[in-house]
Amino acid sequence: MDAPVTRLIAEYLASVPAKSRPAYKRVLGLWLKWCSDNRLNVLQIRRFHIDAYRVWRIERLGKQPATVASELVPICCFYEYLWQEQYIERNPAEHVKRPKLLRWSDGSWLPPEQAAPFLDLAEADHRAFVGAACCLLLLNGLRASEPLKLDISDYYRVGDTPVVHVNRKFDWMQEVGLSERAAKALERAIGERRKGPLLVWRGKRVTYPQLASVVAVLGEKVGSARRITPHSLRRSFATEARRRKIPDREIMASGGWSTREMLDRYDMNRLAVENTASVAVAESLKKQKMEDAS
Repeated sequence: MDAPVTRLIAEYLASVPAKSRPAYKRVLGLWLKWCSDNRLNVLQIRRFHIDAYRVWRIERLGKQPATVASELVPICCFYEYLWQEQYIERNPAEHVKRPKLLRWSDGSWLPPEQAAPFLDLAEADHRAFVGAACCLLLLNGLRASEPLKLDISDYYRVGDTPVVHVNRKFDWMQEVGLSERAAKALERAIGERRKGPLLVWRGKRVTYPQLASVVAVLGEKVGSARRITPHSLRRSFATEARRRKIPDREIMASGGWSTREMLDRYDMNRLAVENTASVAVAESLKKQKMEDAS
């Protein structure tokens, strides 16, 4: 990599949140390699080069559109930074097309008749971290990474309400209220310990592969036809909360969703499945017919 480009990337990454910096650096490394392989000057890129990279990643390498869409973010932001700082005369990424994504998630989830026994099995598991993690994922909708990063000091009570202090996406902190069921599972996982990771197995902090493996096995036990992942539990939380008519504001606060549009992606009931609108219109027309006849 040329020294000037290395310096510019370092400058740009300094403006990126610390938690996102490694991922951004990795993505930019892939982009620079592609440019090098195609004998392109990184500072003389045109829009069609970035479009060609998008097509190559999806059609030649078989990457998911959602993955490529997320990869384009640091690339486009890098060129926007170079343009703002006047290192380049025009921003080639300004009108780059992003991969078309599904409006709705098509991932796996647990309906209530499977979610209930799933949580019972998790809480009955001899590994205390299983029940605690699954309660946080299924009853609060946390992202999989969030429970894994919790320390014992992040769990406490505000008055009578049990809470966890969660480090959310994009480095902002939030107190998330818990049910007493979740609190009981967390206290079992903590035991007599006073410090250290909240979720441990054999003396070490639980890792994502360990959690994913446990969740997948429990999903099979309750009869799910699709593989259940920690993220599936987040979808299940959003779907059941919406089904129970919980206000979107409260659901978003618990799960850390920033917009209702994003929450819509996680609602696997799609609302129309219950035919609420259809039933209401039918009842209205029936009522009108009866009034006209009287």
